[in-house]
Amino acid sequence: MAKTRIEVHGTKELAAASVGLAEKIGKSAQRRFDRVAEDQAQIVRGRVPRVSGMLAGSVTAEGGAVGMGSGDVPYAGWIEFGGEREGNRNSVAERPYLPEGRYLFPTAFAAEPELDSEAAKVANEEIRGYPWPSPSL
Repeated sequence: MAKTRIEVHGTKELAAASVGLAEKIGKSAQRRFDRVAEDQAQIVRGRVPRVSGMLAGSVTAEGGAVGMGSGDVPYAGWIEFGGEREGNRNSVAERPYLPEGRYLFPTAFAAEPELDSEAAKVANEEIRGYPWPSPSL
């Protein structure tokens, strides 16, 4: 009976290149997500109510996420979701509670299909253009 010898070459190169590819996809995807987040932040800034402009000014886009509110704008959550809050001169301000939010959350959730699309595009672009190494013998 003849002996068959099978050798697999390039597994080390494939493993190293796969890590490099994943890092490249991650960096490219983050840039795309940052751009989408900034677009969404602009939409939210345009939708929030304006009295002083501080609420709109507190809308941020960082790390691919959109946020709203700060120490200077503690009422952002109340504007977004509603409920009761203490007002001026011991009064109570009421706003109907909406667990799904009014401005930031609906806008962010609406961006999910765009984020999915951008993730797929960037993965395909990076995979197609990736300089795969030749296996060593």
